[in-house]
Amino acid sequence: MLPKLILRLAATTVMALALLANAGAQSRDAAMAMVRALNLGSNLPSMTYRMSKLTQTQQGVVLRLGPVQADELLRAEIAAVVPKYQDKWDQNLAQAWAPLMSAEEFKSIADKRQQSPFASKFLSMQNQAGATMQSTSEPLLTEVVSEVMGRVWEKASKGK
Repeated sequence: MLPKLILRLAATTVMALALLANAGAQSRDAAMAMVRALNLGSNLPSMTYRMSKLTQTQQGVVLRLGPVQADELLRAEIAAVVPKYQDKWDQNLAQAWAPLMSAEEFKSIADKRQQSPFASKFLSMQNQAGATMQSTSEPLLTEVVSEVMGRVWEKASKGK
């Protein structure tokens, strides 16, 4: 009798875990669809620009080329590099959002935006998603800025 009970409990546990995994995957997929529909990852170029402007490398490029030419070069390199990292940035955003709402809620937000009955929940979760995104994506942003600045310095050293 005890072995049958243990088998039943094990089977029930496995089924419950499978359902949870499936729900989690659906939520991640729906979160990614929402991130793309709302273009939430569009801040990667501007964040890269702001971080790059603070580097000593960029200050050296400004001294070498002048502020206008240095800024043009920086913007051109950001435009060239960011697309390589955009998908990972969007994935990180979806991962930050996925545990906060259900697949149904994400679909509603993506489709109805501010008209969604879940719009206020979405707005109330932005700080939490943002904090998660910041902690998980800081290394990625550092990598993007590093690649951009390497390319900027290389071109500035050659006189553009």
